[in-house]
Amino acid sequence: MTTCTTANGLTLTLTTLAPDEPHTTGADPGREHALVLLAGTLTSAGGTINRDSPFSGPARGWYLPAGTTAAFTAGETGARIAYVSSPLPPGTPPTDSAPVLLGGPGAVVEARGHDSWEREVTTLITPPLSVRLQLGETLARDGRWSTYPPHRHDTSNPPHETAVQEAFAFHLNPPTGFAVLLAYDDDHQVADATATVITDRALAAVDHGHHTLVAAGGHDLHYLWAATGEDPQLITHTDPAHAWIETTTPKGPSA
Repeated sequence: MTTCTTANGLTLTLTTLAPDEPHTTGADPGREHALVLLAGTLTSAGGTINRDSPFSGPARGWYLPAGTTAAFTAGETGARIAYVSSPLPPGTPPTDSAPVLLGGPGAVVEARGHDSWEREVTTLITPPLSVRLQLGETLARDGRWSTYPPHRHDTSNPPHETAVQEAFAFHLNPPTGFAVLLAYDDDHQVADATATVITDRALAAVDHGHHTLVAAGGHDLHYLWAATGEDPQLITHTDPAHAWIETTTPKGPSA
């Protein structure tokens, strides 16, 4: 089991369940939760979900409102899961809502960017389904850039930007590869960025500053992202030095 936590208390945990292992989660009245199946099979009172890997098929999982408890059992090959827990604002009233099934064949996959910075984004949770928690998956294929151009979301200035902290769980295909996470503050440029080498099943948190990702050539990068903050929306502010690329059009096939 591995866990990362942002400064505002959002936690993202990766864990593996053995074949037929039971798992119970939720119940905390001060936090909202989500569980995403990364690989394997999970069965609950609401049915069975399965997934070969993060790179095959749409995301599946459950959103668990505050105070909700859900029990799951791994299938005969076990299960790899991501568990997300996000604090609620003080004074949030209790809810009697049941767990909500996420993803599946009806999930909407959005294409963002183009050419060397094209990726596929599946958003699983946003308010008003949740109180503050936002959750989704991004897939950048064949060495492409993602979370690009570099952006930040650390200042509450809607509708231009919101203050939201973020945690990531990364997977690479093939798993022997790597990616690079670049992060830098407003008073710096990309040349001054902190570079973090990302390996398969790594976790990372971004509390502030601009950030962007790139996978090694020939590798697919998948990452589950979870976000929460004082603002209920995730509105990003693009680094002005790199915003020009948002106005470009696809190059098309080479001559």
